[in-house]
Amino acid sequence: MKKSTYLYSFIMEYDDGSYISQVEATNEREAMISWLENLDITTIDNFSLNDKIRLIEENFIEENPILISGCKNIWCFGLRIKKNKALALVNMIKTLK
Repeated sequence: MKKSTYLYSFIMEYDDGSYISQVEATNEREAMISWLENLDITTIDNFSLNDKIRLIEENFIEENPILISGCKNIWCFGLRIKKNKALALVNMIKTLK
C-alpha cells in the first residue's frame, strides 16, 4: 500500500532573515531531511556549505520537532548553524498537496 505524501512548508528565521521553502514527504522526519538536503544556502548569510554538510551528517540527532500547542500539524525546532553558536528557528507546517 502506497503511503500518503504531504506538502511540508518550512519557515526558517536566521541571522535577521526569513527563508521559506517546501518539500513533499510521507512523514515529518523524512520532510526535515529532504528540506535540509535541498535547502539553497546561497541566499542565506552566514550559512556555509560546511555548516550544511555538518547538519546533514548530524541527521537531526538532537533535534526533535515540538508540536505547537493548540495547533495541528505545525512544529518548531532549532538548528545550530554555527557549531555551538548561531541558532536558527524553524517552523514546519504539514498540509495536503
